[in-house]
Amino acid sequence: MKNLLEYQEVDKKRLALLQSVEGGKIKTELTTASKVLNDARVALLDLENDAKNLQSTYNAITKHLNGHLKTAEKIIASKTDSSANEVSETTANLGTLENQLETIARNISAKLKLFEEKKSAVIRAQTIIKNLTPQLEASKAKLKPQLDAFDAELVKIAGGLDKDLFTKYKARRKTEMKPTNIVVPIINKRCGACHFEMPLSLINKTVSAGYILCEECGKILYKDK
Repeated sequence: MKNLLEYQEVDKKRLALLQSVEGGKIKTELTTASKVLNDARVALLDLENDAKNLQSTYNAITKHLNGHLKTAEKIIASKTDSSANEVSETTANLGTLENQLETIARNISAKLKLFEEKKSAVIRAQTIIKNLTPQLEASKAKLKPQLDAFDAELVKIAGGLDKDLFTKYKARRKTEMKPTNIVVPIINKRCGACHFEMPLSLINKTVSAGYILCEECGKILYKDK
């Protein structure tokens, strides 16, 4: 257990070093810009589909409107007794169609305006990512010697660890990639992390196995002598 605790301390220092970059201002701005870029791209695709549908509807109504106009011309030219009623009905239909066209035209205009806004958002996000990515890579490059030193030390310590225990540690670390403790002591019959109280029968297993797993949080527990 002593070796694993030593490994854990080095591992935490390495993770803290990485977090200083991954959790820094540059990384945060890059993450935000990437989200804006993805959201804007999705919005652009949706707007393109909306615009196509609106244009299709606009064309269909225009065709319908032209048909009614031709009908009105024929009715007026026929000069029959029913012409007045038919013209009135056709005129009402024309008015409805014209209103529909105006509404669709306004919607298309609004979609185009939003499309331009989203396109500008894409360009701004791409510019931010282009400018900040080299800075992030440069920051990581500066850390490489320190990270390499930590990695070498971790490999050295890992050689003396119990394989089963080390496997459990690595599995738990994958779910908790922050400089926090995976291995904690049992304090007053409670888990040193989540404070879950365990039965004495379970705690006594640390005598033979050297450790137990917390039934509540899954941390590796040892009895601090």
